[in-house]
Amino acid sequence: MSVCYKIKLDPAQHIYDVTLNFVATSESMQLSLPVWIPGSYMVREFSRNIVQVLAIQDEEIASCTQINKNTWQLDNLRCDSTVSIKYQVYAYEYGIRSAFLDSTRGYFNPTSLCLAVKGFESEVHMIEIAGLPHGWQVSCGLVSKATNLFIAANYDELLDMPFELGTFERYEFSVAGVAHYLILSGTILPFDNKRMISDMTKICQYQVEMFGGVAPYASYTFILNLSGSVYTGLEHRNSTLLMAPITALPNVHGTNDDDYHKLLGLISHEFFHTWNVKRIKPRVFTPYDTTQENYTQLLWWFEGVTSYYDDLVLYRCGIISQDKYLGLVVENLNNVYKFAGVTQQSLVNSSLTAWIKYYRQDENSPNTLVSYYVKGALVAMCLDLLIRKQSNRSLDDVMRYLYQQWQLNPVGIAEDEIPALIHAATGVDVSGFIQDATTTTLPLPFDEVLINYGLKIVKSSAKNHQDNGKYMLNSLTDKKITNFDLGAKLEQLSIGYVVKNVYNNTVAQEAGLAAQDILLAINSIKITNLDKQLSFFNDGDVIELSLFRQDRLLSVPITVRKSAVTIFNLQLDDSSLLACWL
Repeated sequence: MSVCYKIKLDPAQHIYDVTLNFVATSESMQLSLPVWIPGSYMVREFSRNIVQVLAIQDEEIASCTQINKNTWQLDNLRCDSTVSIKYQVYAYEYGIRSAFLDSTRGYFNPTSLCLAVKGFESEVHMIEIAGLPHGWQVSCGLVSKATNLFIAANYDELLDMPFELGTFERYEFSVAGVAHYLILSGTILPFDNKRMISDMTKICQYQVEMFGGVAPYASYTFILNLSGSVYTGLEHRNSTLLMAPITALPNVHGTNDDDYHKLLGLISHEFFHTWNVKRIKPRVFTPYDTTQENYTQLLWWFEGVTSYYDDLVLYRCGIISQDKYLGLVVENLNNVYKFAGVTQQSLVNSSLTAWIKYYRQDENSPNTLVSYYVKGALVAMCLDLLIRKQSNRSLDDVMRYLYQQWQLNPVGIAEDEIPALIHAATGVDVSGFIQDATTTTLPLPFDEVLINYGLKIVKSSAKNHQDNGKYMLNSLTDKKITNFDLGAKLEQLSIGYVVKNVYNNTVAQEAGLAAQDILLAINSIKITNLDKQLSFFNDGDVIELSLFRQDRLLSVPITVRKSAVTIFNLQLDDSSLLACWL
């Protein structure tokens, strides 16, 4: 017995026309659609895009009633007879988490398109893609039974398989005897494809070797859409869906390495999830319940540890230099500790509230929340260095041990189990550190940890909240800061600046500036370059800031001050000690 979906494309209306077929096993059955997609912890209400649902059995319309936001009740069915459910899904959300379709490209996650048949979740599920425009192809991690016909062992596997539709470039490379694919769609500029495939091979090879040398999949597909300005990705069991700017691919001159390395860090991150969260996972995710939120305190581990390894793998593979890697460590330190949110929210709370806070950030978020990605990466770094200091083991050994335990019994990790698992893998007791680092807002002891590896934390005055510090080989001279900082994140417009965030304990907050204010003039002079214009004043001067708030023109007095933000820099003191880590 199987569940079959036939999906026809209507690019002009951005519609996927779906026919779902199955054989009725009782007079009453239910259909439902997930409300969230694993890996992205927010209820997204995918069913809002379903246009209509019609049930047909034996060429007659059957009873089909929607009973809540994402569930439909079928009644008066005839057992052992095929039921056809016809429905349309509107798809115009460009991204990686839902579905999109137009005349140039389509993609979808089955969480957005494929209604579940209650009681049939363990059966084979098949998807047939029909009505493809001329020249379009299909890419997916599922086994292809025939042209554009794909088969999943069950509904859970189906949900973890994104589809890419359109005209795209396909590259293949082998790691551990397994085929890996890079699928490129969107706007593709001429790029150094040999360099990129070589680097991706190194990343995949390193991670597969780290976890024992045997790939836990029959093939792996990287689906990368090039558009927009955001680097983002979503992990799946044998694929990942990625987005990056068109300038992120390595150009043929080798002059855009910062953008390219950011892309490789994203690729490394999502690929590391193949083990850390797609296999090794919280017990509450075993299995996922896609009908409601699945709460865990451990996102700091599954995203934070992954975030620690993503750039570290690039360094270990020789893709980025040691200086470059340590510069990224400094950025992580400052992107956590220069914002007030680190004093307001613990990592455990950040993990629990991801559903309503991290994935729904607003203008006040920097003042109230901490990223379980970035601070989690700092915790992972400290754990790695603490383990190395107290044993001949490292965090690598912990990850291998967790994977081995998953292979023996894939039950998942209990909420309070991480310290015991680390002790079992390394013999090191880090329970006190983890307690403080994840359940409180106490500062991490990174200065004490790093000095053991020849690295010294040096504090300095920041230019503004966007200052990320630096890594240097020689001692730092804290130069006099001549720039002034309003204490707000601003985005330049064709005329003036718009306020995006107002930071706590700054002159902007004291003056009452608010998100979406449009700053126009200082002392009646049009603002063309805020930093340069502020540099003509002295510390303590009061200026008149002209701004629009909604439709009203306001004049706000504000005191010119130097930034009160302190940032961390990293200085190399002993390269022989550093060699024990990097």
